[in-house]
Amino acid sequence: MPSAVATGDFGPAPPGVDLTKNQTGNLLGAVIPVAVFGTIAVGLRIVARLRTKDVTLATDDYLIIPALIFSWGTAISCFLSIPYGNGYHLQSLTIEEFTVVWKILFAYVMIYATAVTCTKASIVMFYGRIFGFRWTLGIGLFLVIGYWITIIVTINVACRPLPYFWLLYTDPTAKGVCIDVPKFFFGNGIAAMLIDVIILCMPMPIISKLQMPLSQKVAVVGILLLGSL
Repeated sequence: MPSAVATGDFGPAPPGVDLTKNQTGNLLGAVIPVAVFGTIAVGLRIVARLRTKDVTLATDDYLIIPALIFSWGTAISCFLSIPYGNGYHLQSLTIEEFTVVWKILFAYVMIYATAVTCTKASIVMFYGRIFGFRWTLGIGLFLVIGYWITIIVTINVACRPLPYFWLLYTDPTAKGVCIDVPKFFFGNGIAAMLIDVIILCMPMPIISKLQMPLSQKVAVVGILLLGSL
């Protein structure tokens, strides 16, 4: 477990920093409710589909199941990283603890990317099942799968040799080369957000042509967003 005093591996604590305090409570408070809510939402969705007469599970339903599993994988990664210092001040950690956190982070990136990809693919297939559009569905799946491939390949070639990813900040004798990792995570976030916007906008042209009041169109959009869960 991280120390309540500076270990010395990363220098002394900056003035005014209390090493006895940490953010693990906030971390758990964010991760656990989302994971539980997601599990309940997916469970209710599957049960509702199975109990509806003459309705079988569709591709979007099957995709949301691995999405939930990998989402729990991200939550478990957070849980596993806490004893090694995730949520603590850097000065509280030993080099060994910091290294473990970065190894978990490396795995987390791939688990998260897979969870996001399955979720977005499920939404795209859900729209395809409802509206039946073909070329738009193809574009959506192309973007989603392309995002996943890009993230998986990039994280695995981010550093050469690969262990340099978690040795970069801890072992001055280690030799290797890395891309700008912070920029990679920043770009990852932007790409994910843009794809989200594109997917959410996919059914809008069809909805805008519906002969109904604006309030009802807004309600339809809300139903689709709820169905995407």
